[in-house]
Amino acid sequence: MQWYEILISVLTGLATVIPLVVQLVKYVEKAAKEKNWADLLALVTNLMKEAEIKFETGADRKEWVLMMVKASADTINYDIDLESVSKLIDDLCDLTNVVNAPAEKVEEEVKE
Repeated sequence: MQWYEILISVLTGLATVIPLVVQLVKYVEKAAKEKNWADLLALVTNLMKEAEIKFETGADRKEWVLMMVKASADTINYDIDLESVSKLIDDLCDLTNVVNAPAEKVEEEVKE
């Protein structure tokens, strides 16, 4: 076997392996983020409880919770999508409005 045949074989192997390694890294990063979702949810709900006591308006509460989540993520050098966290906060607030709705409102919605 000549040296150029070996070089071609090595380059062919690298061309096959590199995309696989890139996909593996992406998969591992995604799995790590999904694994931490439950912890993030717990952190956000605890911060929301604390913000409920500290602040008067919903906008101030949400801003504070997002700020605290960002600070926590920065402390542990964790990349976080604050838009997803913002949507999570909105969804949790919507859920509490449904769960804690006054009985009359629930009866009206059931009749409709």
